[in-house]
Amino acid sequence: MGNEFPQPSEEIERLTSEIESLRDDMQMALRKLAQMEKRLRTVFPNLPKKPKSARGDAHQLSTKTEEQLQEDFQRFIKAVEESGPRGFDSVISSLPQEDVIALAVELGVGQKKRTSLTKAIDGIRKRVQERMMLGHTRRTNGV
Repeated sequence: MGNEFPQPSEEIERLTSEIESLRDDMQMALRKLAQMEKRLRTVFPNLPKKPKSARGDAHQLSTKTEEQLQEDFQRFIKAVEESGPRGFDSVISSLPQEDVIALAVELGVGQKKRTSLTKAIDGIRKRVQERMMLGHTRRTNGV
C-alpha cells in the first residue's frame, strides 16, 4: 500500500499550478468584461458611469482631543475594575463609533481611516487588559 498523502513539494507544485490557472482565468474574465463595457459604451454613449466607491469617507473623524480620549481610556479602566467585562461593554456602547476608532489610534492599536470598529474594540480591550496587569504588578511589588 503506497503513501496516500502527497509529499509537501508535490502539494506545493500542485497548488502553485492551480493558483496560476485561476489567475489566468480571472485575467481572461476581466479582459472580457472590459471588452463588453467598451462595446456597451460605443452603442450607448450616454450610459451613466459606475459610481466610485467612497471607502475613505466610510466613517467620520472624532472631534475629541487627546486628553478627552485619555479620559475615556481611564473610564474603561475604572469600569473594568468595578464590573469586569460588563464594564468594558457598557463604556464601549456609550461611545460613538468615531470616538472608539480615535481612541484605538491614540492607544497605538489602529490607524485613522483603516481601522474597523471591531478591530478598534479588540485593540482597546487588549490595552485595558495590559494596563490592568501592569497596575496589578505595581500594587503587588509595592511600587
